[in-house]
Amino acid sequence: MSLVLKDVRPGRPAAEVGYWTAAPARGRGVVPRAVGAVTGWAFARFAAAGLTRLELLHQVDNPASCRVAEKSGYAFAEVMPARPPFPRDGHRHVRHLVS
Repeated sequence: MSLVLKDVRPGRPAAEVGYWTAAPARGRGVVPRAVGAVTGWAFARFAAAGLTRLELLHQVDNPASCRVAEKSGYAFAEVMPARPPFPRDGHRHVRHLVS
């Protein structure tokens, strides 16, 4: 499994959480726990720099990623149309900092 926090910059209110999971690790609850841990850490570490929202993006034909987002507290926000570099429509899920 790989997990990344992208586009964290002072004064920027949003960043993106991304992940990739090897087939043997899927379906074991590892990714939702890891995304939850990184989410908590990111808000604790970067809220003072202005971070208030994290986004998680995935293709519409990936229901497992939808479940990861939901289990990690990310609410479905919208369907995003395909556009380069993404060849397929996608879902955007959002989690806001709760103060």
